[in-house]
Amino acid sequence: MFDELAAAKVAQYKGLFEIPLIIADVPDIAELTGQLRVIIEERRNNHENNTRSSLGGWQSDTNMLQWGGEPAQQLGVLMVQMCNQFTHDIGQTNPDRPRFEWSAEMWANICPPGIGHESHTHPGAMWSAVFYVDDGLAENESESNSGCLVVQDPRNPTPLMYKPDLRYKDADGTVYRSDHRFSPKVGQIIAFPSWVAHWVTPHSGQRERISIALNTLALPARNS
Repeated sequence: MFDELAAAKVAQYKGLFEIPLIIADVPDIAELTGQLRVIIEERRNNHENNTRSSLGGWQSDTNMLQWGGEPAQQLGVLMVQMCNQFTHDIGQTNPDRPRFEWSAEMWANICPPGIGHESHTHPGAMWSAVFYVDDGLAENESESNSGCLVVQDPRNPTPLMYKPDLRYKDADGTVYRSDHRFSPKVGQIIAFPSWVAHWVTPHSGQRERISIALNTLALPARNS
């Protein structure tokens, strides 16, 4: 006799089509973040706002790798290397002759309390990454005041169109959600594909939240 319960028990969950997301906590970062803070605040005091996605804060131009000096270049190399580690050219036939090389654009963001960024993507890039110089929180202040980076499933709201109250579950019983939220952490890099929609919620910390964003651009290699 057919046993429905037994048949259900042998069913296996297989997750498909992951969206890559990279997180790295950079060690011994205090000196670098201190240098970057001085550079960014000086730039803010002497140059106009280039607001794109910010809802009231300050954004620099995208040439921070030029005006940010060695600290910006050091961080830029680290961020690009991290993205390169998780990128593969399936058409490369000679391992010693890459077909592409990375270029990058970098900019700084300053968000006073109550300020965030609207939902957006980064057209024309491969990876986008953010690095936190300051989370905006005072000592012993609750992490819940820091706001967060929100990364959205690009298939949203497709899974919710049939029955809005029904959700898929994965193998361990976790219920599907259409976005994931990451609280800022000083010295942390978060990278994701540039086509992924994301935004930043306002924070209620006592200081300004300072972050650095970077786009990686894959250009034809000069030796290819």
